[in-house]
Order: sequence, then structure tokens, then C-alpha cells
Amino acid sequence: MTVIAKVENASKVYKSGETEIVALQPTTLEIRSGELLLIVGPSGSGKTTLLSLLGCVIYPTSGKVLIDGINTSDLNDDELAFLRLNKLGFVFQNFNLIQPLTALQNVMMPLELQGKSAREVKEKAENALAFVGLSHRKKSLPKQLSGGEQQRVAIARALVSEPMLMLCDEPTAALDSKSVGTVMKELRDLSDKGRSLAVVTHDARLRDYAHRVVEVENGIVR
Repeated sequence: MTVIAKVENASKVYKSGETEIVALQPTTLEIRSGELLLIVGPSGSGKTTLLSLLGCVIYPTSGKVLIDGINTSDLNDDELAFLRLNKLGFVFQNFNLIQPLTALQNVMMPLELQGKSAREVKEKAENALAFVGLSHRKKSLPKQLSGGEQQRVAIARALVSEPMLMLCDEPTAALDSKSVGTVMKELRDLSDKGRSLAVVTHDARLRDYAHRVVEVENGIVR
């Protein structure tokens, strides 16, 4: 399988005065095409730091982060923004939907930012909502949707631009048990169709949906 993303001996250290806080010890990890990688660990373990490095939200203190073979440390802010928009998709714990916009309008946003034609934007957004089973809710505002439905809209928004890698930060933490199963099945279906996903969680129930699991504790990845 093709390597989509890689952290290569990457670490993250924060300084507070004379104190150094090691959020992530030097780590090497690959994410391959068509893989759902589960990153598990308790709060404060470093798992979100690892996901943030993969999402090019922060720079490593040492080592490299490569997305599609590109060393992200060599990119300026504009180039990083372009890479995040075109190669990465993000799904957050709190959905991060824009409240005044309908489900369809929320899903259309990444394509509009890419400058796609209005026809292509609407068609792809409707297809993405259909994939997550929410065509009938496309005109609904986020406040009219359940937590599970909002998360599925967020998944549709993340996948609509066909990113190489989807990064999911505690995507089921705000959901009831039934919605957890629905959302994780959709994420697994995406990986089975060739999409690569990295999912951060502290929920052991999600292990059954993963192709591979890594554990993070005290900044160490095992």
C-alpha cells in the first residue's frame, strides 16, 4: 500500500519559561492508503499532538512530517493552507458546523474555497450527503439535527473534496451509542473504499473498526 503520510522521528516540545514540556517523544509512524488507523490513549497522552502534526496545524520541534511525500517544514503559511485544503479533511469532536448554514451549504464550503464551479460544488456536496445517508436533511440547519446527524454532515464536509487523508479528533465523543456505531461504520466504509483515516480516541469500543491501532502514553507512541 502507498504511504500517504509519515511522521519521521518527529517530536513536539513546548517551553514555558525555563520549563520544557514534552508533548510527543521522537516518533516515526506511517499512514497507508485505504487504512483506518486508530490512535488511542488517555487525555494528555500526546495523541492530539500527533494528530495536529499530521494535520499540519503545528510544526514538529524536531524531525519531519511528510504528506504525499512533501516535507511540510519546507512550506510557507500559504503553501500549508493550500495543502490542508486540498489534501486533508478534518472531523472534530464538536462538529464545527457553521450554524446559519444548512447541511448542504456546510458541505459545499470546502469546494467553494477551492474555486470549483457552482454546478460541481452542488453535485459533489449532494453526493457526499447521500453517502452518509442525509440527503433528506440537506436543507436542515445544524440546530435541527441530532448530534449523530451533525457529525455525519461533518464527515460529508471532510470527504467532499476527496482528501488523501482524513483526520478525526474524538469524532464520537459527543454521540450516543447508536450514533457511534453509525459514524464509525461510515468511516470504516470510507477506508475500505481507499480513503486513509487517522482517528484519535480514548474510547476502546472503536478498536473493532480499525485496521491498525497505536497507543500513545506520556508522549510515547507504541
